[in-house]
Amino acid sequence: MATAQPEPNVARPGRFPAWLALSLLTILLWGVWGATSKAVSNHIDAYMNQVLFTMGLVPLMLLVLRSRRLAGGNDRKRGIFYAFITGILGGTGNIAFFKSLTVGGQASVVVPMTAMSPLVTVLMALAVLREKLSRSQKIGLGVAFVAIYLLSIEG
Repeated sequence: MATAQPEPNVARPGRFPAWLALSLLTILLWGVWGATSKAVSNHIDAYMNQVLFTMGLVPLMLLVLRSRRLAGGNDRKRGIFYAFITGILGGTGNIAFFKSLTVGGQASVVVPMTAMSPLVTVLMALAVLREKLSRSQKIGLGVAFVAIYLLSIEG
């Protein structure tokens, strides 16, 4: 008799969830990336920084291209379109981020402030997707806007 295999995305009791481990790794990597971005911006301009940033992705792209998962998806053409648009938006955002560091922004302010970008997602979800926020989520949104204001105040 075959035993049922647990679903890969379901957390098992007593185990550290994979999503949490990956999220913590993301925080660590992006935190180091933010600090090194400021060090780089002291020596090269934002546009060259973006070119080199993209070149740094090439080894990762080669690893991903070897993956068997590339063939999947329900609507491949739409997925490719959205991925392309995401790349344009992300690359343009990166240039703005790098530029903010080269024109005098401090990493300790610029990085946390730009990390507030999910606020745009929340506002778009409210306006476009007609999603609703709970009371505590509305309070969190307000606190995030206060954080942006406090981060932007010069000492």
